[in-house]
Amino acid sequence: MIIANLGRVRPVKFKDAGDDPRQKPHFHEDSDHTVDLKTEHIGEVVTDQAGKFPQGGPVNQKGGMSYGEEHNLKSELERQALQRVCTAIGEIVAREGFPAWSLVVPQPIMPRVLKALPKGARDSLSNTIAGDLTHLPIADLEKRFLNGH
Repeated sequence: MIIANLGRVRPVKFKDAGDDPRQKPHFHEDSDHTVDLKTEHIGEVVTDQAGKFPQGGPVNQKGGMSYGEEHNLKSELERQALQRVCTAIGEIVAREGFPAWSLVVPQPIMPRVLKALPKGARDSLSNTIAGDLTHLPIADLEKRFLNGH
């Protein structure tokens, strides 16, 4: 299972109970492959002066400055973050040999993530779950997903 949002990719593996009767099925977070992506905010990309243009006024008098438009900067930053997340997911799934896997991502970005996943990862995807569970502790993930085991 891979749990992701626009800033984090968290691979979690299911481990079945072994021969020890005290052992239960559980999740193991593959923390070596957890990816925390730095999300850029508009304030980090645009400075105070960027996008300011002289504002019209009377001839030979200095006018104030007007602010330029963001021109879809927010959606472009989100698109780039989405691409970084999908690339990271694709690398994780490829490293594991493209097994059947589940994806947990927030509902608002689910369709775009599914479309942007690399082909091999998309082809081996077996299940999707809507939700932002990237910061949920393993114990809570087990309660949520392993009740039937």
